[in-house]
Amino acid sequence: MSYALKLGGAAIVFLLLGVLAIVLFDAIWARVGLVAALILVFGAILAFAWNVDRKDKAKRAGLDELPDI
Repeated sequence: MSYALKLGGAAIVFLLLGVLAIVLFDAIWARVGLVAALILVFGAILAFAWNVDRKDKAKRAGLDELPDI
């Protein structure tokens, strides 16, 4: 699959997730305001990305110590 198709698919998924987040968190948008709700959503995304990165680094922990081929 080409890079452009993957990028386009990721953009569509992010768009759909954004619409879903607006629908699901509708009450939060009204109560705390748009800026606070965006901080909450992007904070959750950042925490998820940090967790995935931490797990990937743990998987690759010993690769730097392998001998050169």
